[in-house]
Amino acid sequence: MKNKGLMSFVLVLIFILIYFNLVYSIGEFNSKKNLTEAELIEIENTSFKRNLLENAVDSVIEETISNEILFGSTEGKKINQKISEKLIKVFSETEAKEIFVKEINSNKEYKKIKITGKEITKEFIEENSKTIVIKLEEKIFLVEFHFTGGINKNNLVGAEITENQSKSKFFIPVNYTVKLIAFRVI
Repeated sequence: MKNKGLMSFVLVLIFILIYFNLVYSIGEFNSKKNLTEAELIEIENTSFKRNLLENAVDSVIEETISNEILFGSTEGKKINQKISEKLIKVFSETEAKEIFVKEINSNKEYKKIKITGKEITKEFIEENSKTIVIKLEEKIFLVEFHFTGGINKNNLVGAEITENQSKSKFFIPVNYTVKLIAFRVI
């Protein structure tokens, strides 16, 4: 009889230990799950900020081209200067959100680029880009903006976007092109 009582006590003790072990494991799993969800949210936020910046660059270039052609400017150099001015404005607005856009010399090793460099300037964008205007008809123009990256094709505009532990990189890559058919009113 004593052996049965002792055996029952040991079995109950083993079941209690297994139960507490399972409760502890579930708690640890939930903690890791919550941490993973938080990290995924950070990654999603950095990706969202990068996409906003990419879309802003595209929009500014297209809008500037359309407006310049619409109101009579058909000189590529002047349009390029306007695009550079507007891009600097966009980049300075993003710096208010603590995304610092920099001038980068990459030496074409894109995988190893670290976002360090000088503050981006209008002149840097002008020197490393070109706008071509082709008259198709009387008031219809094909306009192409090219970010050439300079003579050696190693100059980039870049930013590292961070959200706590998550990091994402933004670049205007070499040979980035926006083509647009624009109409002139005047």
